[in-house]
Amino acid sequence: MRAELCYWLGLPLRWAHQVMHNGMGVLRVLDVTRFRPLPHGLIPADHPWATGKKPGTDDFIWHDNVIFRTPRPADESLHSDDVVIEATGRFLACRAAQSAGEVEVPQGPRRRMPHGINYIHGSCHYNSGTLLFTDLGEAWGHFSCGRFRDEVRRFARRERREVLILFRRRDYEPRDLANFSCSLRTLFPWFCNVNGPRGKVLWGNEAPFPAANLITGHWADDVYALKSPGGAARVVRPPIAHGAYFQGVPYRGDRREAIWPERLLAWVTDRRVRMRGERGGLFFVDRREAYRDQFERGTQGEALARW
Repeated sequence: MRAELCYWLGLPLRWAHQVMHNGMGVLRVLDVTRFRPLPHGLIPADHPWATGKKPGTDDFIWHDNVIFRTPRPADESLHSDDVVIEATGRFLACRAAQSAGEVEVPQGPRRRMPHGINYIHGSCHYNSGTLLFTDLGEAWGHFSCGRFRDEVRRFARRERREVLILFRRRDYEPRDLANFSCSLRTLFPWFCNVNGPRGKVLWGNEAPFPAANLITGHWADDVYALKSPGGAARVVRPPIAHGAYFQGVPYRGDRREAIWPERLLAWVTDRRVRMRGERGGLFFVDRREAYRDQFERGTQGEALARW
């Protein structure tokens, strides 16, 4: 009863905080992409953001930065956790690599995004703490637990990092992924962007496995640091210490789906994206320009995941 009361009384405060927090994030992205756009080559071609590897090794950092994972189902044929983690990490590292090195790749089919956004991808894949679940229902069961949410907030506050949520199961309903995104936007005062293999959902894009980026805003510390001497070295954060978080298992929440305020937020957000027409869900980039080649070939008709 107390948790339910806190949810409803705190909901308008969390939404209001998110509007301000996300507004600041939007201004920062506009700053590094339009007002004072970051140039190419702020990181070398072999930078950890472009490779995913810990300095001086051939080991990927992504496995070290998994701060919580649920047990794998024993009776299902799913990709291994290593495949889920590495496929997502490589996907994001390739975005950062498009702005690395000495030779600039012109914006077009080989580099869709401005350099600033590519650097953001670098910070988010290399420095984020990762939570790994089997499916959306399992994730809802954890995030509806107050102790679990407290630990997410403690991690973000203490480590000053983003939170990346990955899912083993690639089969999901786009509507459910949208609702999950807006559940997190209601439970936390942060924005949440979702990506996955079944088309573009809300402001998200396609990705090898379903993923949700809980955007705490700490990416800005890393990306702005690139502008200062020695910044490329300073932004390479060390692995997250094992056993420092999420030690209070089990975490059991009281639901496995979104409730009506979260579904309403998802519906409103979906309508807002659809009103943009061919610009679609790329908020900081005009899809018509970034994907001009595909529009000319008539292959961008599926720009949004239809419910």
